[in-house]
Amino acid sequence: MIHRRHFLQTTAAAIAALILPRRLFARTPDHFFFIHADSCNSWPVADPAAWCLANAHQPILERTVEGLRKLTPTDGDRIIRLVVRRCRLNLIELHPDQVTVHHWGQHCADLRRFFKAHRLATNEIEVVLRDRKREVATTQTGDSFLYGVLLAPGFLLNLFQQKWARRYEQEADDWSAAPGTSSGFAWVGIEDNLIPWAALKSAWRRTAPGSCLNCDTPTILVNFGLRKVSMFNRSPDFVRACGACRRSFVDDSIKDVAEWMTANLDVEVRPGYEMIWGRRVKRH
Repeated sequence: MIHRRHFLQTTAAAIAALILPRRLFARTPDHFFFIHADSCNSWPVADPAAWCLANAHQPILERTVEGLRKLTPTDGDRIIRLVVRRCRLNLIELHPDQVTVHHWGQHCADLRRFFKAHRLATNEIEVVLRDRKREVATTQTGDSFLYGVLLAPGFLLNLFQQKWARRYEQEADDWSAAPGTSSGFAWVGIEDNLIPWAALKSAWRRTAPGSCLNCDTPTILVNFGLRKVSMFNRSPDFVRACGACRRSFVDDSIKDVAEWMTANLDVEVRPGYEMIWGRRVKRH
């Protein structure tokens, strides 16, 4: 009697045989790596199938021991499929202009740290994510694996950088609003929620720049305040931006906005109002 599970597995294998090349790798990669989907620890291997057979006794492959004993080096595709399914491992193939990642369903590692270390997070690199559970491949570019959020096309980061360079200078427009800010506070003579350059300059003078998770270059503060997260709740909202990769990063280390403003804003540039239910409420 043929069980339903066995039938589905056999059918999937037959379909995969039609889709996938007879050899596991259609193009010989320059390098192979395994990466653990949970820890994101990775290590290079010369031959993935041979490595799995030689290391079947290792704890990380313990769930595949019985299956690996039935396979040989000629069963490369079956070995990789077994390992990514049972051990929460992903196999990474590195080609000169392409990265292929074998994973099982939702067990795909956070690849950002790996891509940064190997300088792969660029739009010139094609990334193929091959889900070995469904035998479906999706294609992205390497810059999809950068940290942070891409700044909106209209965000005037160059203007923020120019103002940051003149943070110790007084300028005629210091009490105009910095475009694209959203503070949850209000200043006299400034549109609700927008932050005046004078307040940003004060914060820039008193705080050290952050470091970009992608470029390891300095980032600058482009927003501070409170963000509405529900009808009754607000959360600290501190955002830094990198000029090199044009990504923004939320700083979760600041928990008390009022305390931060007392420490980092000169008295004369602190907001006079909080925005509550769309109205200005005077701060004490």
